[in-house]
Amino acid sequence: MTRVLIPELVLRDPEAGADRLGRLFGFRPEGDRMVLGSQSVILSAGEPDGRHGRIDHIALSVPDLGAALRECVGRGAHISDATPEGPVHIAEFWEGGVDYVFLDGPEGAKMELLARRPPAPRAAWGHEHIGLSCAEFAPMRDWLLGLGFIEQSRVTLHRPGGDVEASFLAWGDDVVELYCLPETRANPTLNAGRGFWRLRAEGLDGPQTGPEGVEILPL
Repeated sequence: MTRVLIPELVLRDPEAGADRLGRLFGFRPEGDRMVLGSQSVILSAGEPDGRHGRIDHIALSVPDLGAALRECVGRGAHISDATPEGPVHIAEFWEGGVDYVFLDGPEGAKMELLARRPPAPRAAWGHEHIGLSCAEFAPMRDWLLGLGFIEQSRVTLHRPGGDVEASFLAWGDDVVELYCLPETRANPTLNAGRGFWRLRAEGLDGPQTGPEGVEILPL
């Protein structure tokens, strides 16, 4: 059974969104999708409510975060309010840690650039993960595992503002980063809107609806 996850970006103007994905990040049209290395994105027309939903962002792997950030900013990209001071390091992820930064994608949709530190090999531009935010970690993790996702790593980040639960779960070669922030636990409505991103999958028996209204739709 083929297992593929593809994020769908819902925009008021998909044509302008496709142009922005190309100019800022280097995506190219292939059929009905925009593609950058191993990352495909489906664009569709709709009315995102302006908030970031449970499917919060997509993360692109890059070989060198500093160089990738300079390249995107040079093309006109803007650093997102999610990382206003620029790149952030998380030492606990994977063997050597990661560096990441968020940029504003089409219409404000969040796009992350992420580079794993050695001993991880340098990654080409492409798919790193799809970010799924939740207010209750255990029920969402159990639902994904029940669908057949395979957990690659689970980490608790101890931070001054409260612990952050995180898990990386694979569907074939594609990965969901499930995480629960202290502020979302305290106020589940923070990112409970429809947002910009949907998640589509090959290898599931029809639409699936999980905790907190998260949906995975067929391709």
